[in-house]
Amino acid sequence: MPVILLAVFIDLVGFGMIVPILPFLTTAYGGGTLTGTTLISVYAFAAFAFGPMWGRVSDRIGRKPALAITFFGAALAYLLLAFSSTLWMVFLARALSGAMTGNIGIVMAAMADMSDDANRGKALAKIGAAFGLGFAFGPGIGGYLSTVGGGTSVFLPGIAACGLSLLAMVLTAIYVPETSPGTIAPATGEPEGSADKPVRDAGKLPDSHWRSIILAPNRLSLFTMFIVTAVGQSISFSIAPFWADSVLGWTAREVGFLLMGTGVFIFIVQIWAVEPLFRVIGEVRSLQLSSVFHIAGCLIIIFGPASLSTAIIGFPLVLGALTISYPALNSLLSRGTDRRIQGAALGLSNGFSSIGRIAGPIAAALFFSHAMPGAPFVFVAIIGASIFAWSWHENRQRPHKRNLPPPE
Repeated sequence: MPVILLAVFIDLVGFGMIVPILPFLTTAYGGGTLTGTTLISVYAFAAFAFGPMWGRVSDRIGRKPALAITFFGAALAYLLLAFSSTLWMVFLARALSGAMTGNIGIVMAAMADMSDDANRGKALAKIGAAFGLGFAFGPGIGGYLSTVGGGTSVFLPGIAACGLSLLAMVLTAIYVPETSPGTIAPATGEPEGSADKPVRDAGKLPDSHWRSIILAPNRLSLFTMFIVTAVGQSISFSIAPFWADSVLGWTAREVGFLLMGTGVFIFIVQIWAVEPLFRVIGEVRSLQLSSVFHIAGCLIIIFGPASLSTAIIGFPLVLGALTISYPALNSLLSRGTDRRIQGAALGLSNGFSSIGRIAGPIAAALFFSHAMPGAPFVFVAIIGASIFAWSWHENRQRPHKRNLPPPE
């Protein structure tokens, strides 16, 4: 588990390096806000197209080789980005990078393999913590490297991100244990072995067809919430550099430090808040509570003064609260899914989240360009209200349950 989390951290440092640079890079090539946010949507579309596939591949060939392949593909994407000289090359690099983001679903499946129902949420929260910590380091480093030599350049951040993805691949290939192929348990009950001592069963795998997984009882509304929360997160995330540039006049370096501080806050929330919340009040009520803080952060950005304090309070509140959604939703999904098809189910959750990340940035650009800078956060606040309403309904429907019913 620690090696997998270290690999995720390293890969997210590389990913985070690129984020604060993209808006300024598109401007240098003659693009505007819509072009910059479309870059994020292209990444998300590729993740939607390939993420579920990587989950199923990992169920069949194993988490370890699938994870190593995606890290290698990410390294190639960052290398292409580093040497991009036109806007279409930047789009191609981001699409390739998005196609490799299936590693998120693979890592979640591996963590689910190594945990039981009692600590599933805690294990998935550790992934969120690794994301937050990697995202804390990445934007600050990327923002600094992009301004070395004057102007804004993606070359040094792209090369550094490529090297980090290759390092993650090597760590995975050498140190990460296999947790999936052959870890086939009976359809009911827990595996007879562990991640270290898998049990090989001659029985047939349960149906891992995407339609069967999506249409299982109580599953469709859950997958819908992956889309809704991803829209809110992607709007907040993608518009942050443009908001900071327009409202505060910040550069890529300052945006990088804002995102770095947000990443630190996310890390703190995932490490110290998520597991106690899930244990004491459950995943669904944790979603309700997080939506309240999420809405409060939006109100600060919308109505607060154009100042540093508005940025450093509002953005961490919005993004920090939204990140609670993913371990909560994935914990509910994982605990209601047969352990032998975790990769397919969690790959689908990543794919559904990517649908939200396709629509969110484009919507953010349209709100931002045709209304006031705080307009995107009005929509994000509405999303927070919808998360609260869904959680309230789930509590009314199943007040005595914290998770989905076990698979039949």
